Amino acid sequence: MVVIDKIIWVIDKINEVISKAVSFLVFALILTLSYEVMARYFFGAPTQWSFNLTYFISSFFLMLSMGYTWQCREHVSVDLISSHLPEKVGALLTIVFILGLFFLAWTNIGRVMYTDMLRSWALQERSTIGAMPPVYPYKTWIFFGVALLLLQGVSQLLKEIGTLLGRGKAS
Repeated sequence: MVVIDKIIWVIDKINEVISKAVSFLVFALILTLSYEVMARYFFGAPTQWSFNLTYFISSFFLMLSMGYTWQCREHVSVDLISSHLPEKVGALLTIVFILGLFFLAWTNIGRVMYTDMLRSWALQERSTIGAMPPVYPYKTWIFFGVALLLLQGVSQLLKEIGTLLGRGKAS
């Protein structure tokens, strides 16, 4: 179990470090939006780049923080039934949902994102609105965000298996 604990720790640490690093982009987002509001409403000169930059910054820190959000159990969770179940039954139910729904959905999303990301890089795809920035970096960090979420899914699955085997509640 030491190896499994180490795997869980490494995955959790990767998601934590990346999420905390990109969380500071919220300040750039605030500055960008504040500048755009001032330029538009006080000076009557809206920018061409603000929409795209706001979209890119927010997607960057949201996508790269999904795994850490799950690790901290901050995603919306409907546990009306599972909260009243014994710990091991709840863990088994969570394992079934992780394997049957989470991995099925997110591996397919990741597969589609991967091919779309490669196509976007090959075409040097650009946005069709605003300042028309390249969108291939955007599709790259979305793919990596999905990969980090899938990685966190492995960690959460291992934690729930540990709970099922009597190692205590998954954190």
